[in-house]
Amino acid sequence: MAMIKIFFLASVALNIFLVFHLYVGPKKQKLSWSQKAAAEAEAVASISCSGHGRAYLDGLTMDDKPVCECNECYGGLDCSVFLTDCAANADG
Repeated sequence: MAMIKIFFLASVALNIFLVFHLYVGPKKQKLSWSQKAAAEAEAVASISCSGHGRAYLDGLTMDDKPVCECNECYGGLDCSVFLTDCAANADG
């Protein structure tokens, strides 16, 4: 019977500690790594590749900034240059 009382008191003490920590403990804890990752992903998603390529967060970089990875037959910094001598060019 004494063991049950000890476990009950330990449970009550733990619950009081957790409730205190939840409501009175440290304020304004931020999810710093996830907010930083979201900001980086949004910055890469805003890079325009003229609809002929994509920029990836872990892809090619120039001056530590992501650049467009162009589809076949397109080139340039923003993938807007059509390459006429491309093997996949069906027009010519």
